[in-house]
Amino acid sequence: MKYKFRNFLRDDQGSLSVLILAFLLASILVLMALTDISSVYLAKRTLTQATEAATQRGVRNLNFEKYYEKQSILLDSDPGIPIDCSRGRKDALDAMDNWIGLSKNEVQSLGRANLIDIEISEFHCDGYEISLSTLARIKLPFAVPIFGIEEVQIRSQVSSIAERKITSNFYGIDIN
Repeated sequence: MKYKFRNFLRDDQGSLSVLILAFLLASILVLMALTDISSVYLAKRTLTQATEAATQRGVRNLNFEKYYEKQSILLDSDPGIPIDCSRGRKDALDAMDNWIGLSKNEVQSLGRANLIDIEISEFHCDGYEISLSTLARIKLPFAVPIFGIEEVQIRSQVSSIAERKITSNFYGIDIN
């Protein structure tokens, strides 16, 4: 028995197929990991785009009272265009609700199938800037049972301000 085991270890027949199988298994594991990483990256990008769209929609609400309060605005101390925070909040939350509704209805033009449970975690408006934080979970395409990771939570935070366009076009005529 002892000699049979030594002869088995010294026998080179079939050793190449074991190496090929090990390489194939390692390649499959690397491809699975890269697919999971790519999926998380694309879902994070989608969540950031949705958050940016919501903040841009909220920032477009002009606070007319503050805007026309001062007739002469010094360019050096201009804080920006004042935002109506209550209307901005409503528009931003409506935009996120539309995006969440698209994700739940599985419309693949805007949302991603693996991006689930999108929620707004924080909204802040100081009158000149809107900041919005969102959270979502991502279901991984290849869950790794060894580590117990089937889902990943991501967060996106975006801030937007409304800016004045710097121009010399005061009367509708471009001055170069």
